Parts: sequence; C-alpha cells; structure tokens
Amino acid sequence: MNPDLRVEIVDYLDKKGRFVKLKTRKSVLEYADRAEENLNRIIDSYPEGTKIMAMGHSLGAIILRILVLRGYNFKELIFAGGPFRGFSRKYTPLLPLAAILRIKLFFELCPGSNFLKISTLHISGYYIGSRIDEEVPLESAVPKRADKKFILDYCGHDMFPQQDEKFENSAIPIMVDIAREVCEKSQ
Repeated sequence: MNPDLRVEIVDYLDKKGRFVKLKTRKSVLEYADRAEENLNRIIDSYPEGTKIMAMGHSLGAIILRILVLRGYNFKELIFAGGPFRGFSRKYTPLLPLAAILRIKLFFELCPGSNFLKISTLHISGYYIGSRIDEEVPLESAVPKRADKKFILDYCGHDMFPQQDEKFENSAIPIMVDIAREVCEKSQ
C-alpha cells in the first residue's frame, strides 16, 4: 500500500457495524444519511482540499452513488459489485417474506424497482463486476455506460472480504492522500 495514503472507514450501519439482513427496516437513504454523517466527520478532520478516493462495495456502491448525487466530490470512485439494476433474480421468491418483515431495503434493491432509477445516471468511475457473482449479476454491477470497467472471471460477491468483523459488509473505505495533507500543513 502506498505510504502516502491513509484509509478511513465510512460506516453506514448500526453502531456495532452490523447488518442484519432480515431484521433491518431502514431504507437505503437512511443508510446514506448515516454514511454522510460519518463522511463529514472524516472530511472535517483533514485540511480543505485534501484529495479523497472512495470505494463502495455492494450496498456501499449504491450509497457512494447517492453521496456523489448529493454533491460530494472524490478524486476517484470505485464501485465494486454494486446492485445498480438490482440483486440476482434468484432472490425474488423472498418478496412475500420481505413484505411480512417490512424490509424496505429488499424492495429498493429488487430488479426493476423505482429506487434503482438512480442507476441510469452516469457517474464516472471504475466499475467492477464478476461473471460468477451469484448475488449481483454482472449486468447489474457494471452499467453499459460505464467508462472504466473491470470484469472478473474468478471471484464473486465476496471479492472484497473484510479483515475486521466490525466492518464486515458495512463500510465504504475512503483513501485520503496524506502526502497532499502534509504538504499543505507545512506551507
């Protein structure tokens, strides 16, 4: 890893960093609000103008797009395994259970949902998808209009396993260019 980069984590789940799929009643926008609060805290801890790169995986990729649409600017964006056109259709038989449990997230990320219309907006960045991903199909993870595409043959939705259980499936890594930060502080 580049010693001039610092990795920060923008957590968007509960305070313990857990995502309990069948118990959540929050919407994607509620998770985005939490991510925005944490992102602002991180940004405020660095000098103005510090370059930030961001990567969102799965739901984190959707939330990262929302943050961009809310006006956040990043030096580079990486979207990995984002369900921009919805999750795999193999999960649609779970719709009745999701309705009983009132899981908003399930309906928002269901293929063809109104919420996913944000995926039709072009946002420049690197899009990564896998041909063998059983949770997010390649055509969902890598939009046709994506200008920078990486299509992987060998890994699925768990292409970015987390080292820390606290942030498992619950974070957007932010890479901060501290070389620029150090340069600005010395002036």
